Amino acid sequence: MADIHLIKSAAGLVPSDAMAAEWFAKVPLGKPVNAKVTLPRNGKFHRKFFAMLNVAYDNHDWPDVQSQFGPVKTSFEMFREYATVKAGHYEMDMTPRGDIRARAKSVSWAKMDDEEFQRLYSDVLDVILAEFLSNWTAGDMENAVNVMLGFAK
Repeated sequence: MADIHLIKSAAGLVPSDAMAAEWFAKVPLGKPVNAKVTLPRNGKFHRKFFAMLNVAYDNHDWPDVQSQFGPVKTSFEMFREYATVKAGHYEMDMTPRGDIRARAKSVSWAKMDDEEFQRLYSDVLDVILAEFLSNWTAGDMENAVNVMLGFAK
């Protein structure tokens, strides 16, 4: 079993790199090959999503709360989970005690295609601008994300 990447060409699907070509070279002509075909998601957009979350997390004034366990602050992961659920991208789950709760959908490449991921980005941006950075615009966020990713001029 191998996880290889192919490119659609006029000749059909062809290996996209040396590893895929090497794997194909070992397959005898006429031998059937089973494949699960997916279109990979845009990696740059995936990084942009997490940059947007980091910009929002870093620029929000998180309160320090004292608990019986000491000081507590919202973690990045809790923020990501909250913003994703609030944006409507969640699945319902039940705790071992029978409590129902919403859990953020996975953003893994295997579980979310480009179209759904673009909706997630837009919806989470709306939540961030409404609840955490209400004095920012979408353009402000775009500029800050570009700076974080090194795309700013």
